[in-house]
Amino acid sequence: MPEVLVVGAGPVGLLIAGELRRAEVGVTVVDRLARPMQESRASQLTSRTAELLHERGLHALLAEAVHEPRSHFGGLGFALPDVDSGFAGHRKVPQFRTEAALAEQALGLGATLLREHELAGLEVHEDHVGAVFTGRPSLRADFVVGCDGRHSTVRRLAGFEVDAAPATRELLRADVTGLDVPDRRFERFEHGMAVASTRAGVTRVMVHEFGREVTLEEPTFATVAEVWAKVTGEDISHGIPVWVDAFDNSRGQATEYRRGRVFLAGDAARWHLPIGGQALNAGLQDAVSLGAALRPGRSPDTYHDERHPVGAKILRHVVAQEDLLLGGPEVGPLRAVLAELVALPQVQSHFAALLG
Repeated sequence: MPEVLVVGAGPVGLLIAGELRRAEVGVTVVDRLARPMQESRASQLTSRTAELLHERGLHALLAEAVHEPRSHFGGLGFALPDVDSGFAGHRKVPQFRTEAALAEQALGLGATLLREHELAGLEVHEDHVGAVFTGRPSLRADFVVGCDGRHSTVRRLAGFEVDAAPATRELLRADVTGLDVPDRRFERFEHGMAVASTRAGVTRVMVHEFGREVTLEEPTFATVAEVWAKVTGEDISHGIPVWVDAFDNSRGQATEYRRGRVFLAGDAARWHLPIGGQALNAGLQDAVSLGAALRPGRSPDTYHDERHPVGAKILRHVVAQEDLLLGGPEVGPLRAVLAELVALPQVQSHFAALLG
């Protein structure tokens, strides 16, 4: 039987698998999807994450990434200060490329990947965990790790308690070809906020309309174009959508990252509005921490103690940024004052360390 069963074949689950295989721990990764997602989603790697990937030999992935010397706090941009690292600044690479590189490495190290495995039940015993799948044979493992996102089935089935807040704001997002719009970095308008960035002929647009009702539904590209026009005054309806989604500001954190033989990592452990790639980077750093804690001779208890406070701090900062970024005209004076502070080198260094 596998010693560790990882539920979720995203970047976090695959990095955990690679970490454990380096320690010769048996790992099986399961995922409900038949094939990897090809959506770009999160694309930013921080300098600390880049260092971790470099240490694990993922040089080709880092070589294809685009260097990004700037960051932001709540849409207030600043140049990232020089740090004592060969990977100063941030790097942009589509999430599916990161996922593919981590999968290749984990499988090369001997991990097993089983697709079209939808988790239906967990049976936690004193000495093992049984995982039940819809239409598939059950599996037994010493430990189970939930890396299955903000709506984690593992978290629900294992009975983890969470501190959570519902959605009050929503952003629409799409990758589109055939557009010619100015690049925008968190540009605020009278009726909302818009972002646009074009790379290799694909434009990522993201838009929030002040006061728009949260629908929690998958939008059509027509809806994205409609809201974009309301906020910016531009017509993008002629573009060809590659990918469309919406995300909201619901947030939460599991009160514990371990319950007996079950662990949570990445978005399964804490979830929030995606700002600055913090979800992906924190998740990958969760993976390194948990991979170390589950090695033979180590104490699994160290994982919660190390990563839960980090997650709580990220949530506090995300909530503050959310108000700065998506608040209406009433936040203008606060943004003006904070813009003065963000211009100070010591403040930039503080935020850069937080994002690391």
